[in-house]
Amino acid sequence: MYSFSILKHLLFVLLLCCLSYAGSAQTLMQKKVSIELKNKPLSEALKAISRQGGFYFSYNSNIINKDSLVTVSAKNKTVKQVLDQLLGEHCQYKEADKYIIIQPAEREKWYTISGYIKDANSGDMLPDVSVFERQQLASAITGKDGYFSLQLKDHKRYSTAEITVSKGFYIDTSVSLLKGYDQQLELMIAPETYSLPSVVVTQHSGVERSWLGRLFISSKLKTQTLNLGKFFVDKPFQFSLTPGLGTHGKMSGQVENKFSFNVLGGYTAGVDGFEVGGLFNINKKDVRYAQFAGICNIVAGNVEGFQAGGISNHNNLKTTGFQAAGIVNSSNNVEGAQAAGIVNIVVDSVNGAQAAGIANVAKYANIQAAGIVNVAEEVDGVQASGIANIADTVKGLQAAGCINIAEDVNGVQVAGFMNIAHKVKGVQLAGFINIADTSDYPIGLVNIISNGDAAIGASIDEYGHTVVALRSGGRVLYGIIGAGGIFDATTFRYAFEAGLGAHWRLHKHFRINTELAALTTTDMKGNAFQDNALRVLPAVRFGPLEIFGGAGFNIAVYNFKPQQRFGQGNTIWEYEGKYNYTSLRVGYKVGVQVHI
Repeated sequence: MYSFSILKHLLFVLLLCCLSYAGSAQTLMQKKVSIELKNKPLSEALKAISRQGGFYFSYNSNIINKDSLVTVSAKNKTVKQVLDQLLGEHCQYKEADKYIIIQPAEREKWYTISGYIKDANSGDMLPDVSVFERQQLASAITGKDGYFSLQLKDHKRYSTAEITVSKGFYIDTSVSLLKGYDQQLELMIAPETYSLPSVVVTQHSGVERSWLGRLFISSKLKTQTLNLGKFFVDKPFQFSLTPGLGTHGKMSGQVENKFSFNVLGGYTAGVDGFEVGGLFNINKKDVRYAQFAGICNIVAGNVEGFQAGGISNHNNLKTTGFQAAGIVNSSNNVEGAQAAGIVNIVVDSVNGAQAAGIANVAKYANIQAAGIVNVAEEVDGVQASGIANIADTVKGLQAAGCINIAEDVNGVQVAGFMNIAHKVKGVQLAGFINIADTSDYPIGLVNIISNGDAAIGASIDEYGHTVVALRSGGRVLYGIIGAGGIFDATTFRYAFEAGLGAHWRLHKHFRINTELAALTTTDMKGNAFQDNALRVLPAVRFGPLEIFGGAGFNIAVYNFKPQQRFGQGNTIWEYEGKYNYTSLRVGYKVGVQVHI
């Protein structure tokens, strides 16, 4: 018994020693702390962490702004996790005795691969050869002297480096590199020895020859496409200013993106998600889900989803979904909806809805609408036009003229100026006025609906635009038309607003209004301001009175110098030209209106 008692005590002492060793072996960065601070100086947060951890911080005040206000919430987290939350990836940490030393993170290093590419048979320098690195999507094209220069990142995530040399009618050649060091190479590539078949033009080689491709795609990008015709890669996103000037550089035409944002225009292999271009988008393969451009979309492959261009959309293959353009849509086959300001051209068939400001041209159609003329061999559904319809066979509803007048509409009613109907089940679309007893989905600036919703009110935005507007429509969609200005001590600028909106009713006293609107301000002396907004406006209503307010994304364009611009906004992106200023920002709008 006595020896057993001694053994128990010895085991207990040994356990304490092990626990003590484990505690002492724990690094300072692994210690657990809990901290709750809101809008407190960074120095106070660091002191709280050091007190709990039983150590001290050491840092240079030029690196860390100890007076900056921070908010942190951490419960039983390691010191490393809390520091990452406070300081992000801008710092690195070292431990010394009872100190944690905060240092700036190491900057990313670059190294250069350069050299000459020669013909293996003749020894001649080869121009227009593509040299690229697959992981980083870095690329270069040799000049007339066969010289290239390629910059690569010396990043930890790139464990190896390899360049590929490619040129039409030559064998692709890959070379492994010594990572992280400047190197100069002299590479030989051999011509392909077998007989070549006739050149076959595929969908991937068409967009470069389009009018927009010839205008905006440089000769180097076209050379890259010819050299790398079989090489394509997927990436999560692209950001570009113009084709070839962006995150993927001269490799943009070989990359399919989930998200592509192009300030002026973009050139990609394809999109499987969302793409927006300030002026244009050019895609060598397929586009899925959503694509928007200020002027034009050109797609060599299929389009599936929603596509909108300010002037035109041109798709070589099948379009499934919705396609809208200010002037022309051109597609071989459409399944869904197609809309254009002037002309829709479909050689084979339309299975859905087709709308145009002037004319539709289709061999077969289901729902067809035009501002002036419809031309179709057969229409099975609804055909509407501003002036005339031309068709061999129409099954369903056919409407024409500047004004559509109908007792009942089961489907879609479209007119260049005015629609008049007793009951509308579906969409009622007019350039200016819709009139109906019942219509839930009118699309027009002014909608006179007996069982609908109309209100007159005033609103103000972050620029000081005070606008009195009529919002009229049905249970869901409504139109916006208004006028006002900016009042201050020195000037009065006239403002005009127009747009479309949708009601989302959540409660009898509460709903959310979403609006897409354009507001133009001018001083009638040549200075103008164009503000296009997509906004979300929660609203509270009691009786006829409704108060609304919210925020949204705004694209603003001025035609005068930036120093003359007025107002403030939360700017996300801006561009200042010699005579104009463009910005993307988060704006707001508040107002009150009375339902009539």
